[in-house]
Amino acid sequence: MKRYIKKLTSLVNLGFRSLSLVFRFLLSFYIIKYLGYEATGIYGLALGAIGIVPAAIGWGLNYFVAREVVGKDPAYAANVVHNRLFVTTVTLALVTILCVAVALAAGYSITLLYGIIIALIWLETYGLDIHLPLIGQDMATEANLLVFVRSALWVPFAAGLGIAFPVFRNLETVFIAWILSYGVAVALLLYLLRHWPLRQAFTAPIDYGWIRERLRHSWHIYVSDLALVGLIYTDRYIVSFMLGLTLTGIYTFFWSLTNALQTLMQTAVVQLALPVLFRAFKEGTPDHWSRAFRREMLKTMAFGTILGLGVFGASEILIRIMGMHELSQHRDLFILLLLAAIVRSFSDLLNIGLTSRNKDKHYATLNIIGVFLSIALAFAMIAAFGLIGAGIAALTAALSMVLLKGYFLLHFARGTRSIDSGTDSR
Repeated sequence: MKRYIKKLTSLVNLGFRSLSLVFRFLLSFYIIKYLGYEATGIYGLALGAIGIVPAAIGWGLNYFVAREVVGKDPAYAANVVHNRLFVTTVTLALVTILCVAVALAAGYSITLLYGIIIALIWLETYGLDIHLPLIGQDMATEANLLVFVRSALWVPFAAGLGIAFPVFRNLETVFIAWILSYGVAVALLLYLLRHWPLRQAFTAPIDYGWIRERLRHSWHIYVSDLALVGLIYTDRYIVSFMLGLTLTGIYTFFWSLTNALQTLMQTAVVQLALPVLFRAFKEGTPDHWSRAFRREMLKTMAFGTILGLGVFGASEILIRIMGMHELSQHRDLFILLLLAAIVRSFSDLLNIGLTSRNKDKHYATLNIIGVFLSIALAFAMIAAFGLIGAGIAALTAALSMVLLKGYFLLHFARGTRSIDSGTDSR
């Protein structure tokens, strides 16, 4: 019975993320079709900022939060989240004040668009801080429902408004609709956590000792988190710097399609492996962990391949239906980015494998290596081959990191098994 419930849960999670994928598809096509390449480029750069800032101000704490709440009661999890959100709020406030002051001093004006992007950065940071503890509490379905509400449910309304009324065909409308979705998400979150002692947790004193202790040990995770978002988002800024905003728009369009696949894989497949592998390593034998990891690996490979084919086929159909034939000239870039996204999904699973075995420093070091490799390859390949070089660099970097992480994880797994065998023989 438990097995069937698990399968049903996986299907529900996949359903939520698939709907998110479909709506994000619609958004990407809507922006490039009705707002143009340059608006798509600006949208991509804004998404980069929204993706980078949570890691830049996160101090690596979400790594510990997600791990510490596994198997704990809701009261403990609520207290941990309270401490985490306190650090987030203080850091966001200080960084926002500093950035606005620097921008004004440099002669830049804070337009409505900038203000909206700042608001989204705050909201997305809070969303991530809450998402990971829910996963750790085996509330993956609830977590993915919230992700769907805040990241995709609003898309048909924003796109429909723009198509019906040309005056709303702008990025401000898109971003405001995104912000409004958080009202629904917050109400839903409070309902889902109605049995948690939220009032007691959020009126309790802040545990500064917990914060100091985690910050003392999180520096390498923090650097690694920066490296991970660097792997995802720095390429668009390199494309913008070397090739201009129009080609950045084309690159961002295809990246949005392929990243939707990787995001779906992370939330519906890879992140669900976190509690499974942690429990297997803590409570089971080395062989138990290895079997659990193989199951997750096969699941990731199967879903990644199927979703990749689905994304490619659906995109080709929509490009033809919407008459955007100029994008077909860049099909090779799309294929390379799609392959890179599938490989990175497997790399994400290897990250979960390393953290489940408490290989924190290796996890951090490998991700730092990855971002420097990615940046170097992007500059070299774009300089040599133009826009297609960005796709070549992305796939090469992803394959290199999978091989490197796979080597270390296999080495650790064999080493643990050898020690265990030696103990048994004695």
